[in-house]
Amino acid sequence: MLSKFSVRKPFTVLVAVVICLVLGFLSFQNMSTDFLPNMEFPYALVMTTYPGASPEEVEKAVSEPVEQAMERINNVKELQSISIQNMSMVVMSFNDGTDMGSTVVDMRESLDMVTSQFDDSIGNPTIMKMNPDMMPIMVAALDYDKLDSAEVTKKAEKEIIPELESVEGVASVNESGSIEKKIQVIIQQDKIDKMNELVQKAIEGKLSDAQDKIDEGKKKLENGKNKLKNGKETAADKMAKGETKLSQASDKIKDGLKVINENITNIKKQQATLKKSEKQLNTGLASLAANKTKLTNTIKTLTATQTQLTTLNTTLEKLKVQETSLKTQLENVGGNSQELSTSLASVQAQLQVVRGKLKDAGITEEMLPSKVNEVNTALTSANSGLKQVETQEKTLAKNKAKITAAKKKINAGLKKLNATKKKLEKGQISTTEATEQLNKQKILSSIQLSVSEAQMDNGKNKLDEADKQLKDSKKTTKSNANLKKIITKEMVENVLKAQNFDMPSGYITEGDASYLVRVGDKIQSEKEIKNLVVCDMDLDGLDPIKLSDVADIAVTDNSDDVYTVVNGNPAVLVTLQKQSGFSTGDVTSALTDRFDQLQKDNQGLHVSVLMNQGVYIDLVVDAVVQNLLLGGLLAILILLFFLRDWRPTFIVACSIPLSVIAAVVAMYFSGVTLNIISLSGLALGVGMLVDNSVVVIENVFRLKQHGISTKRAAIEGASQVAGAIVASTLTTVCVFAPIIFTEGVTKQLFVDLALTLAYTLGASLLVALTLVPAMSAGLIKRKPKKESKIIAAVQRAYGRAIQWVLRFKWLVLAGSVVLLILFAALAAGRGFSMMPDMESTQMTATLTMDNGTKLADTKKASNQVVEKIREISDVESVGAYTGTGSSMSMLTGSGGENTVTMYIILKDDRQLSNEEITKLITEKTKNIEGKVEINASAMDMSAMMGDGVTINIKGKDLDKLQTISEDMMKKLEKVDGLDNITNGLEDAGKEYRITVDKAKAMRYSLTVAQVYQQIYAKVKEASSASTVSNDTDDLGVYVNSAEDEDLTRNDVKNLKIDYTDSMTQKTKKVSLSKIADFSTADSPKSIYRKGQTRYIAVKADIKDGYVVSDVSREVEKIANQTKKPAGYEMELDGENEATTEAMGQVLLMMALGVLLMYLIMVAQFQSLLSPFIILFTIPLAFTGGFLGLWISGSDVSVIAMIGFVMLSGIIVNNGIVLVDYINQLRRSGVEIRQAIEEAGVTRLRPILMTALTTVLGLIPMVAGSSMGADMTRPMAIVTIGGLVYGTLLTLFVVPCIYDLLNRKKDMGEKTVDEESMIEEAMDERIRADWRKDYECTDWRV
Repeated sequence: MLSKFSVRKPFTVLVAVVICLVLGFLSFQNMSTDFLPNMEFPYALVMTTYPGASPEEVEKAVSEPVEQAMERINNVKELQSISIQNMSMVVMSFNDGTDMGSTVVDMRESLDMVTSQFDDSIGNPTIMKMNPDMMPIMVAALDYDKLDSAEVTKKAEKEIIPELESVEGVASVNESGSIEKKIQVIIQQDKIDKMNELVQKAIEGKLSDAQDKIDEGKKKLENGKNKLKNGKETAADKMAKGETKLSQASDKIKDGLKVINENITNIKKQQATLKKSEKQLNTGLASLAANKTKLTNTIKTLTATQTQLTTLNTTLEKLKVQETSLKTQLENVGGNSQELSTSLASVQAQLQVVRGKLKDAGITEEMLPSKVNEVNTALTSANSGLKQVETQEKTLAKNKAKITAAKKKINAGLKKLNATKKKLEKGQISTTEATEQLNKQKILSSIQLSVSEAQMDNGKNKLDEADKQLKDSKKTTKSNANLKKIITKEMVENVLKAQNFDMPSGYITEGDASYLVRVGDKIQSEKEIKNLVVCDMDLDGLDPIKLSDVADIAVTDNSDDVYTVVNGNPAVLVTLQKQSGFSTGDVTSALTDRFDQLQKDNQGLHVSVLMNQGVYIDLVVDAVVQNLLLGGLLAILILLFFLRDWRPTFIVACSIPLSVIAAVVAMYFSGVTLNIISLSGLALGVGMLVDNSVVVIENVFRLKQHGISTKRAAIEGASQVAGAIVASTLTTVCVFAPIIFTEGVTKQLFVDLALTLAYTLGASLLVALTLVPAMSAGLIKRKPKKESKIIAAVQRAYGRAIQWVLRFKWLVLAGSVVLLILFAALAAGRGFSMMPDMESTQMTATLTMDNGTKLADTKKASNQVVEKIREISDVESVGAYTGTGSSMSMLTGSGGENTVTMYIILKDDRQLSNEEITKLITEKTKNIEGKVEINASAMDMSAMMGDGVTINIKGKDLDKLQTISEDMMKKLEKVDGLDNITNGLEDAGKEYRITVDKAKAMRYSLTVAQVYQQIYAKVKEASSASTVSNDTDDLGVYVNSAEDEDLTRNDVKNLKIDYTDSMTQKTKKVSLSKIADFSTADSPKSIYRKGQTRYIAVKADIKDGYVVSDVSREVEKIANQTKKPAGYEMELDGENEATTEAMGQVLLMMALGVLLMYLIMVAQFQSLLSPFIILFTIPLAFTGGFLGLWISGSDVSVIAMIGFVMLSGIIVNNGIVLVDYINQLRRSGVEIRQAIEEAGVTRLRPILMTALTTVLGLIPMVAGSSMGADMTRPMAIVTIGGLVYGTLLTLFVVPCIYDLLNRKKDMGEKTVDEESMIEEAMDERIRADWRKDYECTDWRV
């Protein structure tokens, strides 16, 4: 139908061709170029930082809670975690088809529930979806002439990196090897001691004034006592004289009266003084009563607070112990106890309540013990003050009683003196009475003096009490003002955070104007930090204490810890990643142009591109274009040889670019990018896309040779083979259709290959049924030349050979089976692998020094290695950097001062292969200190699938896992083919274990947690307390104590731990060595977990010349024979397991493809038996594929298996063409043997033509030396070997099988219409001409 339409309306076909060419040009211009297909791996990564935490702390505090939260997410397939210093990474794999967008939302919700219970120092978890865009597309080194590392860093950060970040499509630019500046604040004890002296002097000066006043009061009181004593003596003298005078003469009564009057006056004065004293006593008593009430209330409050805090502290410690115990029990039962889980949840809920109360009170867990101590101290002080008040109150009460008694006596004496005075005035008093009155006066004077003495004593008591209070106050003030207690690392960090503050607080409105209210001012310089006030005592003569008064502040950098060089010059390494949706080729091309421009604009700048995915893409594109041109040219030459006419050859030649262009259009509109996989599909399709056109043009050509008109030959030639080529195209395409049922990387990688091949073959089918008939009707006007004598001779030889083969068909079939088994065994003997090795101009090397090697020694050895590598003429440049600068080292916890990673860039016109250069580098560096490992390609695809052999040993205890892994390493050393056996603990750090004796610690009211908190405060690393930003730099501010900076194990052992004495409630200290034991052990840099269980991976590389599958079988046997402790297990991982899984997916795809091919052929032949005959060609082709792998020395890789899948779809095409024509002949009445022989000879030419065009189209892929050829070479080898061998045997084995399975004499139809009769007549004429040409006289008609 299509051929008839195309022949009758050629201009419609021409318009379609022009439209296709235009769309092809536009599609190719706009297509994205990437190294790999667009792949969305069902993986997600949760990264959480925990500054200053060890791997075990990270595991307990972060990894375990995150794992438990992530286990509740739907479709989780596997869960793994890595806990390294300062960071946790949890990697999740999900089932295929999982909606990663909604899954990430679920993950964030689960993480929010977990992070609410995290410690404040734990960062917020970051979720990342894993995809190829996470891989860097380019790595470059920047260096300048005559500039050191610091200057290169400054220029790179200010001038180069911003320019790179502005390139469209660049997602991030990460630098490594750069010099990082920071402000270091080191608290110095000697400075604190000097400031302490000034503070103590200021306090002494302030309190000395009060002491002087007390001393002055005491002095005045002493003078008063002396005066009182003198007055007492004077009064006594006067009394004595009065007595004498009274006895001597009564006339001196007047004098006595005078004395009495004086005494009355004095007594009144004393009475007034007594009243004043009484008033003062009452005031003092009232003041004491108020103080007593206040102290009583304070004691009640402090007692209640003490009870509450003590209860909270006790409850918190008990709940922590319960939580730890329940977690341990739950881990022991594997987390399968509902009762334990419920109990744990209850305990954690109670802990949350307790912590909530502490938070409401503004107290952290770390502050709780010190707060209890502060309350105890305050309560003791308040009780002491209450006792002092009560003592003073009693003393004043006694004094008041004395004053009251004295007051009564004075009033009585005054009354008597007045009466005496009256008597003397009336002359009624006698000398005797005067004497008596004088004696009474003497008594009153004595009383008066006693009252004065009592007042003096009361004053002295007050002064003594004030003196005592001053001394106590002095002691307390000096203790509280001790800067050793005030100026701590935490205090300085908090001050820096609080003072370096600048935040908007809201808006205010005045009229129509609205003002943003901003509070604070950021610190912008080192000078401001030095002048930052950290403490103000408000003491006369003492200035506010600045940070520089108690600490050393300096700007430092990490230049001593960084090593990055390129060709011997200091450099900064930049790693660039692209944004999702952008073309790798476009972005890398733009970056290359930007680098060129930057080198022009910046004098002395050198950019060395160490890794560039764009290079691979360009090379692959160039290789595909080269293969297209060369393969197409070879296919055209084959057509010219067989057809001996340029016209049909030109027609088929036109079908090649048109089919490719149509395939590109389909790729563009279906979202397939130009990548190494899709381009490989195009390259593989070059040879196959001419097959349909060849079959059609050969049939048209054949009909034209027998005198059929051009248009009729074009229409009938295409119509006769339309069913066969449709079926053959569908069978080739359908072998890749089952890829939708595969999983994992196999599906992600090869779906583009399947689509590209489908588009190419579909386009070639459409071209064969439209363009080829249309051009044939226009170009093939005259009768073609007679066939080549060579081809005729081959056909005659084949005709005789097929007769012999049909007589000995069982022998032929048996030989085919034997050859299949033989070559399959030979190929399999070379082993299985995932991906073939790839040649490239980019290599990597790693220098590993012994543990403990200083960076200076590592640099020296690295420089030697770099110089040796640069001696190789094929090496263009070498970049090297320490492992700590690698982003991958951060993810794996590897790297350090003893590891250097090197990028080696080779010249494009190099003479040596990557493998030869690898051996040369190994030879040149063998005498250099350290171990040099070389990766022959920086883009080794096998790295994505696992490498070497890995045994994962699972269990709970790290020490036991280490013991088991070391034992396994010793066993693996005996296995041939293994190299670099490691359990990852060679680089482990040393661990200083402090085991707290719980019983001993309890004697001091200490728990393990309390001891940990105090040790942690001493040994934790400095973290950034704040950031100082100015116009040129952003500097992190790090605070540390000089005392804690260089702690040794002995210093830790002698640490003094604070505790509260249970009897005195005073804070005391105990040496850590009295309550703990100490030991040293290996500390892993990373803790790996899978399925919430720890594991250690024992890894080994495969030596050159050994097959990973063979070695893996030996390793698996050892693992199975090893006796494992209860609760511990081993599982194999690595390249072999990944290969086995991928092989299984490919075999599943092949089985489903064969089933689909069978169903298509059933529909084509309307028979259940005929398809089985054609399916026998598949094992024949496999024999050739295995033979090709064995001859070429290639492994049976997954890429080679994809070749077998493709081959199974290609090889049946010959069988379909052959069996279809046999059936046509038999339906026209030809006898079976004659039909087999005639069909074989007739279809020999198109079968050979299609096979040879496909083979020659693939030869450039095998012979090519470019990097792109390495990836697809195994597919091409399998396809070529299978087609060559399979095609030859198909011509003989398929007829044998057809003859065996078809015993029916004829397939002739009883009735035919007029058109069928014409066709039979035409076919009879053709057969007659064929018999005449080839003189086959033994045919039976």
